[in-house]
Amino acid sequence: MPAATAFDQPNCSVEDGNRITAMPQRNSAPKRDRHRGRVTGGTIIRWFAVAMLVMIFTRAGGDLRALEPSPSIHALAPVPTKPIAIESLGWRFNRGSDQNYDAWPDQWRRYEGVGYPKYVVAELKSHDEEFDAKMLRIDRSTMKSWKSLRESIKPLSEIDRVLVPPQPLLLSTGLIAMKAARFLPTLPPSLVDALSDQYFRVQLDGGQFKVQSPPIAASRLYQYQLSCDVMTEGLRHDSVRVELVFLNESGIPIDVKSSAAFTGTTPWTTTSLEMVRPPVDAKTMLVRLNIERSEGGLEDIRGAVGFDNVRIDKFPQLRITSDQSTGVYKSGRPITLSANVLGLTTTDTQIQFQLKDVNGNTVDSAILPIKTTTRAVMFDDLRLQGVASNSKAFRDRSHSPLMESSVQWQPRLLDPGFYRVEAIIVAEAVARGSAPRARLGAHTTLAVIDPTLGGTPHGPFGWTLTRGDAGLAPRELAEWLSDVGVAWVKYPCWIGPEDTPKAEAIANTLSRLQDVGIQTVGMLDSPPENQIAKYELRGRNGIVAAELFRDREIWQPELEPIMSRLTLKVRTWQLGGDRDFSFLRRPRLKDTISEISKGLQGFGQPIEVAISWPWLERELPVSETSWDAVCRSSEPPLEANELDAFLALNEPDKRVSDGPRTWLLLDPIKKSEYELTDRIRDLVLRMTAVRTHRVQAAFASTPYDPEQGLLDDNGSPSELLLPWRTTSRMIGDLRQVGSLRTRLGVENAVFVGGNRAVVMMWSSDPKEEKIYFGENVKMVDVWGRATNLPVQSDPVQPHQKISVGRIPVFIVGADPMLLAFRMSVDVTPEQFDALLGKKQQLKVHFTNPTREPLVGSVRVLTPESWAVEDPIRGWEALAGTSLTESFDVVLSNTAKIGEYEVPIQFELDTLPLKLITVYRNISIGPDGLIVKVMTRLMPSGELRVEIEMTNRSAIAQSYNALLFVPGRQYQSSFITIKSGETVRREIFWKNGRELIGGQMTLRASEHDGGRVLNYTVEVKR
Repeated sequence: MPAATAFDQPNCSVEDGNRITAMPQRNSAPKRDRHRGRVTGGTIIRWFAVAMLVMIFTRAGGDLRALEPSPSIHALAPVPTKPIAIESLGWRFNRGSDQNYDAWPDQWRRYEGVGYPKYVVAELKSHDEEFDAKMLRIDRSTMKSWKSLRESIKPLSEIDRVLVPPQPLLLSTGLIAMKAARFLPTLPPSLVDALSDQYFRVQLDGGQFKVQSPPIAASRLYQYQLSCDVMTEGLRHDSVRVELVFLNESGIPIDVKSSAAFTGTTPWTTTSLEMVRPPVDAKTMLVRLNIERSEGGLEDIRGAVGFDNVRIDKFPQLRITSDQSTGVYKSGRPITLSANVLGLTTTDTQIQFQLKDVNGNTVDSAILPIKTTTRAVMFDDLRLQGVASNSKAFRDRSHSPLMESSVQWQPRLLDPGFYRVEAIIVAEAVARGSAPRARLGAHTTLAVIDPTLGGTPHGPFGWTLTRGDAGLAPRELAEWLSDVGVAWVKYPCWIGPEDTPKAEAIANTLSRLQDVGIQTVGMLDSPPENQIAKYELRGRNGIVAAELFRDREIWQPELEPIMSRLTLKVRTWQLGGDRDFSFLRRPRLKDTISEISKGLQGFGQPIEVAISWPWLERELPVSETSWDAVCRSSEPPLEANELDAFLALNEPDKRVSDGPRTWLLLDPIKKSEYELTDRIRDLVLRMTAVRTHRVQAAFASTPYDPEQGLLDDNGSPSELLLPWRTTSRMIGDLRQVGSLRTRLGVENAVFVGGNRAVVMMWSSDPKEEKIYFGENVKMVDVWGRATNLPVQSDPVQPHQKISVGRIPVFIVGADPMLLAFRMSVDVTPEQFDALLGKKQQLKVHFTNPTREPLVGSVRVLTPESWAVEDPIRGWEALAGTSLTESFDVVLSNTAKIGEYEVPIQFELDTLPLKLITVYRNISIGPDGLIVKVMTRLMPSGELRVEIEMTNRSAIAQSYNALLFVPGRQYQSSFITIKSGETVRREIFWKNGRELIGGQMTLRASEHDGGRVLNYTVEVKR
């Protein structure tokens, strides 16, 4: 049996652990009838049935999955939940995979070298050695009786002349036996060979292990799925991976896809690599089983690893594309989607489209028949599949049709937002022959934007384009980047000195970017591959700026042609890639960078130089620097509050000097470790921190990274592209100037610039804030969807209702003057002493934020237990001046201790009149005294009330505490609290259950003082 077996019906399989158990057989030959001298018919039939059973399994090559199911089985089979492959290749590691019985799978190669010792034992082992022992005993019994069985076939074939009268059943058996006699071998087939279920086991002993399968053909017409069962026992340091390796025509690996890692103790688990498309130039592929040491170099000396059921399934290749290669559309523009299928073997096929929004809700759908064209199979494809060019199979298959199918669909016009489009093949027969309905899918993503949203793409937010133009024409690239809010671009520019066409293309691209207002930075991170040897580096890890720019005589001639050309267009240049910290702790760094800058400038225009520097390293004093910008970063990225703190620490020096400008990297947190909501919130808040400080540029360094980028690997939008774009367009050209004090404590940040203002709001818990921002105000979510916020009428203050949650929202169209006025309002004091019946002064401070004089009135709306002699005051304020209005407040005997929300209403004499109401919290309570009252229902049925007083003032205080309960006699307790002490008193009420859910009042009168403290106590269990 070959090591790699093609299974015609891969959906017909036997689950792990299933066995076929044979009935115990006799140890002697069939007995003969003593009276008639003839073989007993029933005995012969039983022996013959056993022999046929053994022959069937051994003819199947020992692999149950090679059996052809009957058509009736297909008719009754359930619809599969996974697509059916058109071909499958696999290794089950059973006896058929070990033709030479050396306990090693045929044609598999073990890697031997440093770190991969030979003494690590690897061999084929049985899953169930007891079962194999039983089968072996049956084999031995069969061996003893096999000769007699073969001799009995001939008499059985003549049974029609022996039996009197003739018996139809035995006559039919005789006909079968005549045919069976032609292929019955001299030695009996082995049941243990046919039925033994083995796996590949590696016994760890302090070394790594790697083994690979023989190569098999790979074609870019198809996509492949690799699956393998893995088991680990007692791994502490080592990890296990299964890899699919693609090789070029010379047998050199060009791409490797790896499974998740296994370690510790893991029961048999199926790991898989889903739908992998071979890379360009891939001709063959193989499976590699890896056991690797830890990153720290530690290896396991005990433990075991098992591999089983290695399988590669080949599927038709389905791709879905849009008529906009970037997947970004402007709202109102039609969208055309195309589904293309290669390698399909049936014409009875439809494509089901589903378009879903970011929440997974279906927005539109369609089922359309696909148009199919055919072409001949390429000769190269057949040769790679092992078909000899001079064989009949080659001639036949070279003329067989290969289906190329496609269909187009235009969904309805979409509102701004993020969308996922799924295309599914719906076919009656994707597998060869009759098969249940099979489904194979692909998806792409779309981002629909409102081009009028927010300001122009100016500000600090940009991308590092490590892929260069990513295959887009310069005009298309510039338009796309501008549409998604990119204001800065780092572009790789290190090319060969003779590569004039590439230099021309880079210059054209940079010009296009600058035409749409994008700031450009040239990046000198790595020379062309054919020049690396000139720099005498120690391995690939040596490709860092400090090593590349070590010898001016090497790098200057290589870079002078491109620099002379591009310095006319690009002023700022970064030495090394992002996170290249190779200049850190280099001696004479100021002089080194200065010399590099002069060498790069050559005969071109003066340039500015930037280098990378980690956040956790102290930035050098200005006197020790010669570079113009420094790009800060860390791994993992700083959280929003950490970034804010680092930037705040860095700012004092920058305000008084002309030191290097601050850049930073702003990559999202990892997709595999955080929920989407957390990733969006973290990214938006860090972008907010950038606009709070003096940061010139903030770059997404890996925009194409599916894990920490803004796009998928193929360039289509990821879930974070629109949140990044919306935030960039909303606040990119604005500066954070503060925040509003809201009634519900919703977190917010106010951004202003020119005559435009944006308020960003978010909350850990869902809240509905009521606040007035002006007329014609909209709320925009991170997906770019705008909602009108109508003004709700209210006698105290007309307002808008704003629903806020964990993901920030943006309020656009807010009145900048109104926001500035709100933020300027403050009150003093924030706490009144509990001096009932005595005047205390409340001061209201505010500023005229306009450039014109302002006239208006202010009114304090106090609680009923507060008395204000003159609650309304008129005022006049010159441009930019601040005022203070004072109000005399008297607390009545019913004023209770606690915190009060006090509305302060301003009416501005503008055209039209503006009413602005702000809310400030003012507390009532004695200075330095903290009072807590707690209730508890006791097992006896009494209610215990505990009064706790803490004195933080410098003098002792005494109070007569009276506790009032409606309908009952009050109780009292005299309490003296020394400075710095806490005193507790307990009061008990009978029939306490009757008081649960009600209220009681604590009135504490100061002994020899004017304070009266009124507390409302909620009675709880």
